[in-house]
Amino acid sequence: MFEIKGDKPMGDVLFASCDSKYFNNFGIPLLYSANDHEHTLHLHVINPTSDDIVTLKDLQVKKDFTYTIEENNIQSREYYSCNRFMVAPTFLETADRLLIIDTDCLVMNKMEFPEADFGLFLRDPLPGTVGWEQEGTHVAAGMVLLSKQSMEFAKDLSKALYEHELIWFLDQVMLWRLYNVYKDELFFHQFTADDMDWEFLPDTKIWTGKGPRKYDNEKYCGVQQKYRDMHVS
Repeated sequence: MFEIKGDKPMGDVLFASCDSKYFNNFGIPLLYSANDHEHTLHLHVINPTSDDIVTLKDLQVKKDFTYTIEENNIQSREYYSCNRFMVAPTFLETADRLLIIDTDCLVMNKMEFPEADFGLFLRDPLPGTVGWEQEGTHVAAGMVLLSKQSMEFAKDLSKALYEHELIWFLDQVMLWRLYNVYKDELFFHQFTADDMDWEFLPDTKIWTGKGPRKYDNEKYCGVQQKYRDMHVS
C-alpha cells in the first residue's frame, strides 16, 4: 500500500477515490451534490497536481468534506477502479460506515445508511456475458456499504485486489466472491434501483454516470453543470 496523507473521515461518510482528471471533472460536482443533501464526502485523490491540492484545501474549508492523497507511478483505469476498495480498511479505522460510490455519481436525494454490516448492489449478470465478465456483473460496484463490523470482509477484499493482476472487472469479481463467503456471517443489505440508477430517474438517491452517459446524457450533464457552477461562483 502507498502512503496515505491527509485527514481520515469520521462517522458515516460517502467515499470515492479518483485521479486528478476525475477529481476535476466529477469529484467537485459530487461534493457539492453530497453537501446539498446533507452528506459528508471523503475523497481519496491519486497523484493530485499542485493546483488540485490548493483546490482540495479550499474545499475542505468551505464544505463538509475531508480528503486524502496518495502518490505513485500507476496510471491505469483498472487500478483507479479498484483503489477505493484497496484503501477502505484504512478509513474504517476512523469512520463508522463508508458508503463507497463512483466519483461520477451525483447525490440526488438524502441517502439513509442502512442498518447492516455490509451492503452491495446485486443484479443478474449482463446478457451474453460468460466467464470472468459474467461473474463480475453479478455486482454493480458503484454502491458498497462497509462498516466496522465488516472490517474482515474489507481487509480480505483489499488483500485480494492487491495480490491479483489488475484486470477489468477485478473489483466486481472479488466483491461477488467475498459476498458468497460472508453473506451468512454478516448482516447484509441489498441496494436496489431506488438507491442508485443510471437511467437518471427523479426519485433515485444517487445517479451514477455509466459509460458515455456521463458525457452525453442531458439530464445527468445538466445537474452536474449546476453543481459545477456552484463551485465556480
